[in-house]
Amino acid sequence: MPEMANVCLGALVRNNFEVAAVIPPPNSNPTAQGFIDYAKSFDLEVFEYYNNPNNSDLIEKIKSKKADIGVICSFDKLLKKEFLDSTKHGFINCHPSLLPNYRGANPYFHIINNNEKTSGVTLHFADEHFDTGNIIIQKGFSLLENETIGTLFSRCNFMIADLLVQVLSDLQEKGELKSCEQISGEFKKAPKISPDIKIDLNRENSEIDRLIRATNPFYCAFLIFRGVLLKVVSAEFEKQEHDFEIGLVVKSEGKELKIATKEGFMRPKIVQCGSWGFFDAEDFIKVFRINVGEFIK
Repeated sequence: MPEMANVCLGALVRNNFEVAAVIPPPNSNPTAQGFIDYAKSFDLEVFEYYNNPNNSDLIEKIKSKKADIGVICSFDKLLKKEFLDSTKHGFINCHPSLLPNYRGANPYFHIINNNEKTSGVTLHFADEHFDTGNIIIQKGFSLLENETIGTLFSRCNFMIADLLVQVLSDLQEKGELKSCEQISGEFKKAPKISPDIKIDLNRENSEIDRLIRATNPFYCAFLIFRGVLLKVVSAEFEKQEHDFEIGLVVKSEGKELKIATKEGFMRPKIVQCGSWGFFDAEDFIKVFRINVGEFIK
């Protein structure tokens, strides 16, 4: 997700920091060109490369700029010491969790799916491992009641950009950045997830709700409808005892589609059915003529 890099780069330019050069994702990454075009819209020099950032040519280009510090946003490749030493003060990594909790590729999903009530962001010095370097600054916040991965992603991006401006301003003023080691121990992790995750209607309603919110809009929490993948973008839930079989459509009328779950009922509000596009519940019922008594599970 290169959007964090876009937000941070835009903030640095608006605040008149001198950006010596920009290093995009490798050209083998499908997101690279969009970020390259964005950087060039500011007339910034871009150091492109194909796959491995730890190559000597790229490192020498960075050294030639004699930059004070580098900034890393949403980068999924380990960087060697020679790369990290190519600027005067090293590199700051921007991470969307309160480290050392949720080290890894996708904190957003796991924070929501694990029902965290608070989270935050961290700026730390990059080292040769993922998300383990000395912490420069952190800022926490409370999660919204209906937080989605989309809203959390956006909030973190802009909070990180503001902190980055603050930290780099401190560096300009003081000539150094103070930091502290991360505490040791076992902490919650944030590994990559599958882009498609099957909804288990035998789980508690609250767990299903969190999974849907933790995937909306970047991933797909899905059920199967008439043999086709049905992405559930948003849904409401009702807790009620019943004797219906899990996944049974018990109501399909007007704007209300009710599907039996272990604890009660799920009422999908927005769905995407196969390649037919997105539908609210009313249009989904009309277009597909959903029948009471069929299964969506």
